[in-house]
Amino acid sequence: MRHECEFCAVKALFAVLRLVPLPVSGWIFERAGDLFYFCSPGRRKIAMDNLSIAYGDALSARQKRRIARKCFQSGALSILELFLIKKMKKGASRRFTITGESHFEGALSRGRGIVFVASHLGSWEYIGYPGYLRGVPRAVIVKKLKNDYLNRTIDGLRREIETLPIPKVNAIRRTLSELRRNHGVAVVIDQWAGSEGIWMNFFGRATSTTSLPARLAQKTGAALIPIYCLRKKIGRYEIRALPEVKIPDGPDWERQTTERLNEILETQIRQTPEQWSWGHKRWKPKPPAIREG
Repeated sequence: MRHECEFCAVKALFAVLRLVPLPVSGWIFERAGDLFYFCSPGRRKIAMDNLSIAYGDALSARQKRRIARKCFQSGALSILELFLIKKMKKGASRRFTITGESHFEGALSRGRGIVFVASHLGSWEYIGYPGYLRGVPRAVIVKKLKNDYLNRTIDGLRREIETLPIPKVNAIRRTLSELRRNHGVAVVIDQWAGSEGIWMNFFGRATSTTSLPARLAQKTGAALIPIYCLRKKIGRYEIRALPEVKIPDGPDWERQTTERLNEILETQIRQTPEQWSWGHKRWKPKPPAIREG
């Protein structure tokens, strides 16, 4: 019953917001982000701690607070943007500027698929738009929500731009199938990977990072292409597809590739730090049985 009530409330809210001009709905959700920032001391502290790990004394406390607050606003906008996917489809060709298309077009010509390496930076749910606009089949590995009603709704919204959601649990078989059909599959790499990750630096501090993109590419021959969707303003976006990251020769290929992906992501975050999710624990104590790669 609680999940049904949550679903009905969310559905009613976004039904109203779809009728509101984008600047207005964007302003409302920025204020919702502000409210979450001020009313969630735990999350606020995590964001500030993470910024201190990443930037040390290079930023003042005031600058860190500004970035933290902006990142809460960005997170709220990302939720809004997900529920406005249908609205964004109208005039999508003018809403989205895509750079680096040649990188994934060249990769698809090889016929082995693409592992799109993504993160919670900017409007991450919109990284599927290049494929939608260019007719490139693609999927994304997602974490299932506890609320089944909301989970089905959100998966349906992703399918609006012809993105296939692949549940994270037991995702490998479906993912390999998509790559072998020369499709694209997006994998998010900026979350704590626990004992399944590789212990390596990110912003100068060791943390657990998933090596799944590297392993998928090595196994299938798929291209590894980092991709990001940065918000210029609500309703206007820049999607960046970066050059393919090659799998090096030698026994240390998994670690070297994953390190390179971390370096690329760090560079992108530094360009727009207010659009990354600083409020999640990215750095934790080292698990006792973590993989070394």
